[in-house]
Amino acid sequence: MGGWAMGRASRNRREGRRKKARGWDAAVAARDAFRDRKATVRLLENNSYAAAYFAAATDRVFQEAMWQHIRLGSAPAQAWHETAAWMMGAAGFPRPWPQNTQFLADYAVFEREQQLALLRDGEVCVISPDAHAAVIAAALTLDADDLLTLDQDTDIPMRAALVVMPEPVVLSRRDVVVGDFSVFGWRRSTMYGSAGQEHAAVGVSAMFRPDGPVQSPDWTDFVAEAQANGYPAPPWFPSGSIGMRADSSTRSALAHTEAIEEIRTRHMLLRDVADLLRADDALWAPESAQWNGEPVADPHHDFPARYLFAFWRLAAQGITVTATPPDPEDDHQPSPGSAASVQGSSGIRLVDLRRPTERPSGTAAASSPRHYTHRWPVKMHKVNQWYPSLGRHQIRWRGPYIQGPAGTPLRVRETAYHLS
Repeated sequence: MGGWAMGRASRNRREGRRKKARGWDAAVAARDAFRDRKATVRLLENNSYAAAYFAAATDRVFQEAMWQHIRLGSAPAQAWHETAAWMMGAAGFPRPWPQNTQFLADYAVFEREQQLALLRDGEVCVISPDAHAAVIAAALTLDADDLLTLDQDTDIPMRAALVVMPEPVVLSRRDVVVGDFSVFGWRRSTMYGSAGQEHAAVGVSAMFRPDGPVQSPDWTDFVAEAQANGYPAPPWFPSGSIGMRADSSTRSALAHTEAIEEIRTRHMLLRDVADLLRADDALWAPESAQWNGEPVADPHHDFPARYLFAFWRLAAQGITVTATPPDPEDDHQPSPGSAASVQGSSGIRLVDLRRPTERPSGTAAASSPRHYTHRWPVKMHKVNQWYPSLGRHQIRWRGPYIQGPAGTPLRVRETAYHLS
């Protein structure tokens, strides 16, 4: 959180990354991901420049959030406590949260160690361009209510993992480009509230490449100085993490109301002061076809959570398929698809869209007698499912999923992002 490199996206760099994504090769992507993870762990450990960057980012975001709490009417001591809960407790740092600068330094160390643990222990999912486009399209249909359906015990396929994307996702807040990310990760966690609440959660991490499409003079100066002093930036630079509730809070009306109020407060804190009274403004998702690297609106800084939620849902519904790549350390690798190419994962998984013949029967993506010229994401929705064994109906959630024939353009229909 707070570690985004700021600045204007370079058109040439973005175009170059699009060409690279179009020429994506599974074996090469898996090998690069394997090596990048190893290099990131090595270069982050005992890196005084990275430690200073984390500490400065932590202090900056904390002070800004605390000031906004004070602007909303909280006394300084209460503002400190609420900010600590909003930032540290949500990221899995338990109480007490003492009101001193050492606490901020301790949290910066905690956050860096959490990122290193994720990099060391998490599995790596290398996602193909087609699957990446489908996940983004599905993520753009989600809102805060959808995310509250997440259940840590049933919806999370692995305790910890990283999703490596074929091209950076550039995020924007209103009309301002704020950052780009190339890796999203998660780990099971616990969220701690200001009143002592504890919720099952998922810690969502975001990482960017130091040479990504969004740059700023301050960031390039930092990277150059670190390099000159023997501390090169790692291939994946962690930006921080946020907490995502995973206790299926929609099961209880009271819990759902409380969770919505927590989200509303978080959204208001994340927006500029000038926007505080317009929290219900609709933000429209792009109407473009296949994902092409254009910025994604992320006013509430929750797109990484929406992306991973869609990633999990599409996997659970059989829309994506995973395979084991060739051994990333083997320089003489067989061609993709051969029998030897699925030996030795080294913690790497390849994620792609299923082909029509691979789709399980009865899924939402099954073939239809109708003929469509494009694919589209279907938003999450409730159905009153009949269960013969129970003799009654029961509400179930379906989606998001991708509908339409494989190989056709992927269109994102207009959808409002709205918190009710």
